[in-house]
Amino acid sequence: MSTPRPMDLSAVRRMDAHVVHPWESFDIPNTGRTVLGVGNGSYVFDAKGNRLLDGPGGMWCVNAGHGQKKIVEAIHQQAAQLSYTSPWSHPTEPAAQLAERLAAVTPGDLDHVFYATGGSTAVDSALRFMMFYNNVLDRPQKKHIISRHDAYHGSTYLSAAVSGKSRDKNWLDTRLDTVHFISSPNPYRRPEGMDVAAFKDFLIKELEEKILEVGPDKVGAFIAEPILASGGVIVPPEGYHAGCLEVCRRHDVIYISDEVVTGFGRLGHWYASEPVFDITPDI
Repeated sequence: MSTPRPMDLSAVRRMDAHVVHPWESFDIPNTGRTVLGVGNGSYVFDAKGNRLLDGPGGMWCVNAGHGQKKIVEAIHQQAAQLSYTSPWSHPTEPAAQLAERLAAVTPGDLDHVFYATGGSTAVDSALRFMMFYNNVLDRPQKKHIISRHDAYHGSTYLSAAVSGKSRDKNWLDTRLDTVHFISSPNPYRRPEGMDVAAFKDFLIKELEEKILEVGPDKVGAFIAEPILASGGVIVPPEGYHAGCLEVCRRHDVIYISDEVVTGFGRLGHWYASEPVFDITPDI
C-alpha cells in the first residue's frame, strides 16, 4: 500500500472551497468533509489514517480495487510510451488488444467496440448509434426512447434526459419530447395484492403498451440497466429482461443494455445480460 504523504489539511480545505461537490449545498462548510489520501483494495484511508470501506467502488468503477500493482504499472508504462492519440484513424496496440478481448466476452454476436470516456458518453453514443441507424434506413421518425422510472444513465444532456430519478430533474431541464418512461421494476413497490410473477407480466405488458401508444414506427430504443444501480440496487423479477427483449424484437426496437455498473465482473461475470438475465441486447 502507498504511504500517505503528509497533508496540510487546512490548505487542502482552503483549496477545496473552489470545488463544486455534487449533491451538496454550498451552505455546508468544507471543514466537515473527509479528506481522502490513499486507497488499498476495497478500502480508502483518510488524511488521519482512518480506514474506510469503499462500498460502491469509487463511482461504480473501481471493480478491481485500489492500488492494484499490475494496473498501476500498466498505466505508468503506457503513459511513458504514448499518453494519448486520436482514435479517428490510427490504431494502437492497446486499443486493438482490448477490443479483441472485449469482443470475445460480450454476449452473443456483439463483437464491435466503440470507445467512450465514461458511462454517460457511452450511453450517449449508444443512443446516437440508434438514431444514425434509423437515418440510414430512411426512418428519421423512429427516434423515440423508452426508459424506466428510477433509472440512472448519466449526466450528459441526453443520458440525463433518459434517466428516471425524479430528484435529479427538480432543477435541471432535461426534458425531451422523444423520451418516455415506464414503471421501475422494483418488486417491493409492486401494486398491493399482486405477486412478483404477475408484476413481471404487468411490466412487460406496460412496455408493449407504451410502444403501441407512441407508435412502433416512432420508438427506436428501449434502454435498461440489468440491475437498477443508483436507483436502489434493484433486481427485477425473474424473466423481466427476457420478456422486454421479446417485445422489442416484435416491434423492431433496439434493446440497449446499460452495463456501466453491472459489467466487468461486478456480478461475477464479464457482463450480466447473458449469464445472469439470459439475454443478448442489441447494444
